[in-house]
Amino acid sequence: MSHQPSGSSVTCLVTRPAHQTELLNRLLTEAGFYPLNFPTIAIAAASPTPFLTGLPDNIRDYDLVLFVSRNAVDFSFHFLDPEQVPADLQFGVIGKGSWMALKDHGIESQIIPASSYNSEGLLQSPALQKVAGKRVLIMRGQEGRNLLGDTLRERGAEVDYCEVYRRELPATTAEDFALLTAEHIPEIVVFTSAEGLHNCFKLLNQPQADQLRGLPWLLISDRMRETARDLGHNAEVIIAGTASDEGIVLALQHWRQSKT
Repeated sequence: MSHQPSGSSVTCLVTRPAHQTELLNRLLTEAGFYPLNFPTIAIAAASPTPFLTGLPDNIRDYDLVLFVSRNAVDFSFHFLDPEQVPADLQFGVIGKGSWMALKDHGIESQIIPASSYNSEGLLQSPALQKVAGKRVLIMRGQEGRNLLGDTLRERGAEVDYCEVYRRELPATTAEDFALLTAEHIPEIVVFTSAEGLHNCFKLLNQPQADQLRGLPWLLISDRMRETARDLGHNAEVIIAGTASDEGIVLALQHWRQSKT
């Protein structure tokens, strides 16, 4: 970011993929934080398989299509024309970001999480309780979680996965991190995935990794807490109430208030 933080700004290291930071950066700045962007995950399109290239026709074989992330929505619509989607096809999303992305393509989600913005929350939706005999397509990234599909199969659904993007280690280095933090030392770190946590420690040198282990970390799920522990984190952990940009900022604001 080009502007300089005010004396009262809290410097926040944001590790989200680069293309997903614009709104979060703006909300953080408006809330009195100074975001430093150090992406620890890069997102790339999956190889176009025959199923993907034939997605406009293949999708007609399903009753429900579920998207596990904003990336799943955006990369799926590289192959889909919203105007040609069957009118009786139901769509479900796992969180606010994917809901907004689907809406940007002119499609309303009929199935949304009943509670938390994750697979567990989506599985609590009334529409997914009685799915015996239904065909479900789950759009996701490479090697995503299987909880959603496994549970729907247990409920009697026929489930297929379609991987539309892959996560990669960014081409950033410890030297990039040193330059980024030369003038503004992070006071708290935001991690939004377990893979991003692991990648971060592949990108940094040992002193930098030790520095981050001693800082508060904001995570977006209790599941990530164990990953943080395995990586040797030894400072405060804050769990955001939701994984949305607004939820992350709200959790950071509560954390900051608790320190005053």
